[in-house]
Amino acid sequence: MRWPKKGTKVHVEWLDPAIYTMDELSSAKPCECWTEGTIVKKSKDYVVVASSLYKDGSGDFTVLVKGCVTKVTQLI
Repeated sequence: MRWPKKGTKVHVEWLDPAIYTMDELSSAKPCECWTEGTIVKKSKDYVVVASSLYKDGSGDFTVLVKGCVTKVTQLI
């Protein structure tokens, strides 16, 4: 999968690893999720998407392991 460059606004669909305790095996599966924001960091194994970024450099970040991502769409 080819990722857009840093600074690009994206919609990312991904599978969230999950824990199932005292449940049926047939229920155990990753949870489908999506995140929207701006790519602020890219590495070999993961990408960081910011949904909020403050002037002091703090913010709300989602770290997405590339192997869990199923689709990336660039937003306008």
